[in-house]
Amino acid sequence: MRDSPFIVRFLRSCNVDVRELVYERPHHLSEGTVVLGITKNFLRLPVVVSVDDVLRHCLIVGSTGSGKTSLAKRLARLLSRHGAVVVLDWYGEYCDVADRVIRIGREEPVEIPVEDPLDVVSLLEEVLELTPPQSYLLTKVLRKTSNVEFLLDLLESYVPEARWEIETKASLLRKLSFLVRYGKLLRIAPPEKLNSTLLSRGNCVSVDLSSLRVLELKRLAVLSTLNSIRYIQERKLFDGRVFVIVEEAHNVASRGDLLARYLAEVRKLNMGLIVITQSPAALGFEAMNNTNIKVVKTLRSAEDIQTIARSMNLSSDRYSLLSRLGFDEALVDAPSLSEPILVELSEIT
Repeated sequence: MRDSPFIVRFLRSCNVDVRELVYERPHHLSEGTVVLGITKNFLRLPVVVSVDDVLRHCLIVGSTGSGKTSLAKRLARLLSRHGAVVVLDWYGEYCDVADRVIRIGREEPVEIPVEDPLDVVSLLEEVLELTPPQSYLLTKVLRKTSNVEFLLDLLESYVPEARWEIETKASLLRKLSFLVRYGKLLRIAPPEKLNSTLLSRGNCVSVDLSSLRVLELKRLAVLSTLNSIRYIQERKLFDGRVFVIVEEAHNVASRGDLLARYLAEVRKLNMGLIVITQSPAALGFEAMNNTNIKVVKTLRSAEDIQTIARSMNLSSDRYSLLSRLGFDEALVDAPSLSEPILVELSEIT
């Protein structure tokens, strides 16, 4: 208080709530809000965002050890008051805040929702980073059948119709070989048979991926779970808001375009993503620009600092903060704020 201006100290001594004089809580935030923290200045004002803004997606970035997961755990608890929360838990770090844990690979298989066999193409295209010729050949094979469970058998029995297809078939079989090794961990599920109990109002469900040791399997599990939730919301099998925390987003969608499209498409489904990454540069501008709220923890990489600063249109003084933020500090940008501000996160309630 000694560092506050005289007028502020005087008003507080008269039992006047200074916050009421300088901070008017917007009416559209009165129903369903989340307090991210307090301003890092003498006023110590609450920094509040609307749950509706979170439904238009949130981005959390920061270097390893900067406190991203600690912040996300707090958000998981807060957002569960306003709907269902699902955490795509890359390393099994959310078990202590989850009401239920689904251990993929140990207790549950990777459930792959398939409405059309060609859905598999777009999924494997991202997971395995297929080339255009490989995607084309896979599409060609799947058009001849409605059963994707025997995909490798179909591909092996396919007779190439052109010289380029011979090499493409061989390389595609190599990429799909992980289906042989880990096929028992996968289960094809028509949309009407999806496990809608994944979503539970007022609860946080952790989808624990830590036992999956192969990157491709983790990617497949994450994208399949996202597709499952999207199908559930499209068919109105769950009536309420859904918040999905996506850890290690830079590993989930290697090319970035699939995640960007997904962020754009699910806005209308009452479904918000909290995208977490240590490498904003790997996400790409399209994905970042599809997030409504941005929370930036400390960053070390010059490329990542430049990328997020450009995305948020930061001033030079805010830019200089990005490599010097403390564990409980973040630079926050949201529609309810006139500009990105420095926030102390330790008092989230």
